[in-house]
Amino acid sequence: MVVAVSRRLCALAVLAGGVVACGPDVPAEPPPPPEPPEMVLFVYDRSTSIEDHSLELAERLTNDRIMQLDHGDRLGGMRVLQQSLAEERQSWRDMVPERTIEDHEIARDSVARIRFLRDATVLLGRLSDQRDRQDVGGTDLLSTFHDVAAEIQAYPGYDATVYVFSDMLQSNRQIDMEGMRAMPPDSWVASAKEQGRLPDLSGACVVVVGARVDTPSSQRIKAFWEEYFQATGATLLDSNYVLRPVRLPLNPCG
Repeated sequence: MVVAVSRRLCALAVLAGGVVACGPDVPAEPPPPPEPPEMVLFVYDRSTSIEDHSLELAERLTNDRIMQLDHGDRLGGMRVLQQSLAEERQSWRDMVPERTIEDHEIARDSVARIRFLRDATVLLGRLSDQRDRQDVGGTDLLSTFHDVAAEIQAYPGYDATVYVFSDMLQSNRQIDMEGMRAMPPDSWVASAKEQGRLPDLSGACVVVVGARVDTPSSQRIKAFWEEYFQATGATLLDSNYVLRPVRLPLNPCG
Protein backbone atom coordinates (compact mmCIF):
# COMPACT_ATOMS: atom_id res chain seq x y z
CA MET A 1 0.00 0.00 0.00
CA VAL A 2 1.03 3.61 -0.52
CA VAL A 3 0.36 6.00 2.32
CA ALA A 4 1.19 9.71 2.63
CA VAL A 5 2.20 10.43 6.18
CA SER A 6 4.01 13.14 8.06
CA ARG A 7 7.77 13.01 8.59
CA ARG A 8 7.22 12.16 12.26
CA LEU A 9 5.42 8.94 11.33
CA CYS A 10 7.53 8.05 8.29
CA ALA A 11 10.05 5.88 10.16
CA LEU A 12 7.33 4.00 12.02
CA ALA A 13 5.50 3.33 8.79
CA VAL A 14 8.65 1.91 7.18
CA LEU A 15 9.21 -0.41 10.14
CA ALA A 16 5.64 -1.62 9.78
CA GLY A 17 6.41 -2.83 6.27
CA GLY A 18 4.50 -0.33 4.23
CA VAL A 19 5.62 1.46 1.09
CA VAL A 20 5.60 5.03 2.23
CA ALA A 21 5.61 8.35 0.46
CA CYS A 22 7.33 10.60 2.98
CA GLY A 23 6.76 14.24 2.29
CA PRO A 24 6.54 17.47 4.22
CA ASP A 25 4.19 17.78 7.15
CA VAL A 26 0.63 18.45 6.04
CA PRO A 27 -0.89 21.14 8.25
CA ALA A 28 -4.13 20.25 9.95
CA GLU A 29 -7.31 21.80 8.61
CA PRO A 30 -7.98 25.03 10.52
CA PRO A 31 -11.18 24.99 12.57
CA PRO A 32 -14.11 26.86 11.01
CA PRO A 33 -14.48 30.44 12.20
CA PRO A 34 -16.98 30.88 15.03
CA GLU A 35 -20.47 32.04 14.15
CA PRO A 36 -20.94 35.76 14.85
CA PRO A 37 -23.21 36.57 17.77
CA GLU A 38 -26.78 37.58 17.04
CA MET A 39 -28.38 40.97 17.37
CA VAL A 40 -32.17 40.71 17.37
CA LEU A 41 -34.25 43.89 17.27
CA PHE A 42 -38.04 44.06 17.58
CA VAL A 43 -39.95 47.05 16.22
CA TYR A 44 -43.54 47.52 17.44
CA ASP A 45 -46.21 49.51 15.62
CA ARG A 46 -48.90 50.50 18.15
CA SER A 47 -50.93 52.76 15.87
CA THR A 48 -54.71 52.52 15.94
CA SER A 49 -54.72 50.67 12.62
CA ILE A 50 -53.20 47.68 14.46
CA GLU A 51 -55.70 45.28 16.02
CA ASP A 52 -55.26 44.15 19.63
CA HIS A 53 -54.83 40.54 18.56
CA SER A 54 -51.89 41.57 16.34
CA LEU A 55 -50.08 43.05 19.33
CA GLU A 56 -50.86 39.92 21.35
CA LEU A 57 -49.32 37.87 18.55
CA ALA A 58 -46.28 40.16 18.50
CA GLU A 59 -45.72 39.60 22.21
CA ARG A 60 -46.03 35.82 21.92
CA LEU A 61 -43.73 35.60 18.91
CA THR A 62 -41.19 37.85 20.62
CA ASN A 63 -41.15 35.74 23.76
CA ASP A 64 -40.66 32.54 21.79
CA ARG A 65 -37.88 34.03 19.69
CA ILE A 66 -35.76 35.54 22.43
CA MET A 67 -35.62 32.25 24.34
CA GLN A 68 -33.43 30.97 21.50
CA LEU A 69 -30.72 33.58 22.14
CA ASP A 70 -27.36 32.53 23.52
CA HIS A 71 -24.72 34.07 25.77
CA GLY A 72 -23.25 37.24 24.24
CA ASP A 73 -26.16 37.86 21.87
CA ARG A 74 -27.80 41.28 21.89
CA LEU A 75 -31.49 42.07 21.80
CA GLY A 76 -33.64 45.15 21.93
CA GLY A 77 -36.96 46.65 21.05
CA MET A 78 -38.46 49.98 20.15
CA ARG A 79 -41.81 51.53 19.38
CA VAL A 80 -42.45 53.01 15.96
CA LEU A 81 -42.15 56.79 16.02
CA GLN A 82 -45.29 58.76 15.28
CA GLN A 83 -44.25 61.78 13.21
CA SER A 84 -40.47 62.35 13.10
CA LEU A 85 -37.03 61.71 14.58
CA ALA A 86 -37.56 64.73 16.84
CA GLU A 87 -39.60 62.52 19.18
CA GLU A 88 -38.09 60.77 22.17
CA ARG A 89 -37.29 57.17 21.34
CA GLN A 90 -39.06 54.57 23.47
CA SER A 91 -36.77 51.58 23.47
CA TRP A 92 -34.78 49.05 25.46
CA ARG A 93 -31.69 47.01 24.63
CA ASP A 94 -29.15 44.83 26.41
CA MET A 95 -26.85 41.83 26.00
CA VAL A 96 -27.39 38.27 27.17
CA PRO A 97 -24.77 37.70 29.92
CA GLU A 98 -21.62 36.07 28.60
CA ARG A 99 -20.24 32.78 29.90
CA THR A 100 -17.85 32.90 32.83
CA ILE A 101 -15.57 30.51 30.94
CA GLU A 102 -15.60 30.79 27.17
CA ASP A 103 -17.02 27.71 25.38
CA HIS A 104 -17.94 26.09 28.67
CA GLU A 105 -21.39 26.20 30.26
CA ILE A 106 -21.65 26.14 34.03
CA ALA A 107 -24.82 26.12 36.10
CA ARG A 108 -24.44 29.73 37.16
CA ASP A 109 -24.29 30.85 33.51
CA SER A 110 -27.41 28.90 32.59
CA VAL A 111 -29.37 30.43 35.45
CA ALA A 112 -28.17 33.96 34.57
CA ARG A 113 -29.20 33.50 30.93
CA ILE A 114 -32.70 32.25 31.74
CA ARG A 115 -33.29 35.00 34.31
CA PHE A 116 -32.13 37.66 31.87
CA LEU A 117 -34.36 36.39 29.06
CA ARG A 118 -37.39 36.17 31.34
CA ASP A 119 -36.82 39.77 32.43
CA ALA A 120 -36.45 40.73 28.78
CA THR A 121 -39.91 39.38 27.98
CA VAL A 122 -41.37 41.75 30.57
CA LEU A 123 -39.43 44.79 29.33
CA LEU A 124 -40.21 44.12 25.67
CA GLY A 125 -43.84 43.42 26.57
CA ARG A 126 -44.14 46.99 27.80
CA LEU A 127 -43.14 48.25 24.35
CA SER A 128 -45.88 46.22 22.65
CA ASP A 129 -48.53 47.02 25.28
CA GLN A 130 -52.04 47.34 23.84
CA ARG A 131 -53.16 49.97 26.36
CA ASP A 132 -53.23 53.75 25.92
CA ARG A 133 -53.04 53.72 22.13
CA GLN A 134 -55.78 56.27 21.53
CA ASP A 135 -53.25 59.11 21.60
CA VAL A 136 -50.91 57.59 18.99
CA GLY A 137 -50.86 60.28 16.31
CA GLY A 138 -49.15 58.63 13.37
CA THR A 139 -46.85 55.90 12.08
CA ASP A 140 -43.41 57.07 11.01
CA LEU A 141 -41.65 53.88 9.98
CA LEU A 142 -39.21 55.79 7.79
CA SER A 143 -37.82 57.74 10.73
CA THR A 144 -37.86 54.68 12.99
CA PHE A 145 -35.53 52.80 10.64
CA HIS A 146 -32.91 55.50 11.20
CA ASP A 147 -32.98 54.56 14.90
CA VAL A 148 -32.73 50.88 13.94
CA ALA A 149 -29.69 51.64 11.78
CA ALA A 150 -28.02 53.54 14.61
CA GLU A 151 -28.47 50.55 16.91
CA ILE A 152 -26.98 48.14 14.39
CA GLN A 153 -24.03 50.38 13.59
CA ALA A 154 -23.24 50.84 17.28
CA TYR A 155 -22.42 47.13 17.59
CA PRO A 156 -20.55 45.91 14.51
CA GLY A 157 -19.70 42.24 14.26
CA TYR A 158 -23.18 41.02 15.08
CA ASP A 159 -25.51 39.15 12.74
CA ALA A 160 -28.48 41.54 12.85
CA THR A 161 -32.12 40.56 12.37
CA VAL A 162 -34.93 43.11 12.58
CA TYR A 163 -38.48 41.89 13.22
CA VAL A 164 -40.99 44.60 12.33
CA PHE A 165 -44.48 44.08 13.75
CA SER A 166 -46.50 46.44 11.59
CA ASP A 167 -49.02 46.71 8.78
CA MET A 168 -46.32 48.84 7.08
CA LEU A 169 -48.68 51.75 6.52
CA GLN A 170 -46.45 54.81 6.82
CA SER A 171 -48.72 57.62 8.00
CA ASN A 172 -47.39 61.06 8.85
CA ARG A 173 -47.61 64.55 7.38
CA GLN A 174 -45.53 63.75 4.29
CA ILE A 175 -46.60 60.21 3.35
CA ASP A 176 -49.89 58.56 4.21
CA MET A 177 -50.32 55.00 2.96
CA GLU A 178 -53.55 54.38 4.87
CA GLY A 179 -56.23 54.18 2.22
CA MET A 180 -53.52 55.18 -0.28
CA ARG A 181 -54.23 58.80 0.65
CA ALA A 182 -50.74 60.16 -0.05
CA MET A 183 -48.48 57.52 -1.56
CA PRO A 184 -44.88 58.45 -2.35
CA PRO A 185 -44.02 58.85 -6.04
CA ASP A 186 -42.29 55.97 -7.81
CA SER A 187 -39.02 57.91 -7.72
CA TRP A 188 -39.09 58.45 -3.93
CA VAL A 189 -36.58 55.74 -2.92
CA ALA A 190 -34.09 56.56 -5.67
CA SER A 191 -34.32 60.27 -4.88
CA ALA A 192 -33.94 59.73 -1.13
CA LYS A 193 -30.89 57.53 -1.68
CA GLU A 194 -29.27 60.07 -3.99
CA GLN A 195 -29.81 62.79 -1.39
CA GLY A 196 -28.41 60.65 1.44
CA ARG A 197 -31.71 60.50 3.32
CA LEU A 198 -31.87 56.72 3.72
CA PRO A 199 -30.51 54.87 6.77
CA ASP A 200 -27.65 52.42 6.39
CA LEU A 201 -29.03 48.98 7.19
CA SER A 202 -26.26 47.09 5.42
CA GLY A 203 -26.21 43.40 6.28
CA ALA A 204 -29.43 43.43 8.29
CA CYS A 205 -32.11 40.82 7.68
CA VAL A 206 -35.63 42.24 7.89
CA VAL A 207 -38.77 40.27 8.73
CA VAL A 208 -42.16 41.99 8.48
CA VAL A 209 -45.06 40.56 10.49
CA GLY A 210 -48.58 41.97 10.17
CA ALA A 211 -48.68 43.29 6.61
CA ARG A 212 -51.32 42.26 4.10
CA VAL A 213 -50.45 41.14 0.59
CA ASP A 214 -53.88 40.12 -0.73
CA THR A 215 -55.01 43.34 -2.45
CA PRO A 216 -53.59 45.52 -5.23
CA SER A 217 -52.96 48.35 -2.76
CA SER A 218 -51.15 46.08 -0.31
CA GLN A 219 -49.00 44.73 -3.14
CA ARG A 220 -48.06 48.29 -4.10
CA ILE A 221 -47.08 49.03 -0.49
CA LYS A 222 -45.04 45.83 -0.32
CA ALA A 223 -43.23 46.78 -3.54
CA PHE A 224 -42.30 50.14 -2.01
CA TRP A 225 -40.75 48.51 1.06
CA GLU A 226 -38.91 45.92 -1.00
CA GLU A 227 -37.29 48.71 -3.01
CA TYR A 228 -36.65 50.71 0.17
CA PHE A 229 -34.87 47.95 2.08
CA GLN A 230 -32.82 46.97 -0.93
CA ALA A 231 -31.65 50.59 -1.22
CA THR A 232 -30.68 50.66 2.48
CA GLY A 233 -28.54 47.53 2.13
CA ALA A 234 -30.90 45.30 4.11
CA THR A 235 -32.36 41.98 2.95
CA LEU A 236 -36.13 41.49 2.84
CA LEU A 237 -37.06 38.16 1.28
CA ASP A 238 -40.53 37.58 -0.10
CA SER A 239 -41.04 34.79 2.44
CA ASN A 240 -40.27 37.22 5.27
CA TYR A 241 -43.16 39.60 4.51
CA VAL A 242 -46.09 37.89 6.19
CA LEU A 243 -49.35 38.56 8.02
CA ARG A 244 -49.69 35.98 10.81
CA PRO A 245 -46.83 33.47 11.12
CA VAL A 246 -46.98 30.63 13.61
CA ARG A 247 -43.43 31.40 14.79
CA LEU A 248 -40.58 33.69 13.87
CA PRO A 249 -37.85 32.16 11.73
CA LEU A 250 -34.51 31.71 13.51
CA ASN A 251 -32.35 32.23 10.44
CA PRO A 252 -34.70 34.11 8.10
CA CYS A 253 -32.19 35.17 5.46
CA GLY A 254 -30.32 31.86 5.24
